[in-house]
Amino acid sequence: MKKFFAIFLTVVMMFAVCVPAFATKKITDKAPGDQFTKLYTSTEKENGENGAYYTVTIPAELMIYWSTEKTIFSYSIQSQLETGKGLHITAESDTGVRELVDAAGVNKLAYGFSGTDGGPAIDSLAYTTTTEVVNINRAFNIVIGSDAWNAVPVNEYTGNLLFTVEVVDLP
Repeated sequence: MKKFFAIFLTVVMMFAVCVPAFATKKITDKAPGDQFTKLYTSTEKENGENGAYYTVTIPAELMIYWSTEKTIFSYSIQSQLETGKGLHITAESDTGVRELVDAAGVNKLAYGFSGTDGGPAIDSLAYTTTTEVVNINRAFNIVIGSDAWNAVPVNEYTGNLLFTVEVVDLP
């Protein structure tokens, strides 16, 4: 019985030290030289989701104080996109007319846009990122001239900016 037990333990120990081989290449003296294993990444995450993403964070509300001619509006952009892709972001009045309206819909307060550097008025709030990986803050001014303020009664005026974000090919 001792001999059988000794042989059994010897066989068990032999199998315990065996290491399974998963490599598909076999290096032998018939294939001398360096052998390489290709490493590569996937565009998907481990859970199957696409690795590319973007986030544009805009404020839900912006208070413009009475008779203030320039109010800074800022938003942030974060993206990690595929090679050759960028974001094209636009903002415009949801009605197509740049004006704030009182609750009765009678009085209208015209506004425009300008850069925060004190430059001239901006016709279009269109911005396209220049790289695939972005982490920046963007800002512009909401401009309401003194003539516009002086033409309306003191009241609360509201309106909406509609932001559109799309992934585009970079030039």
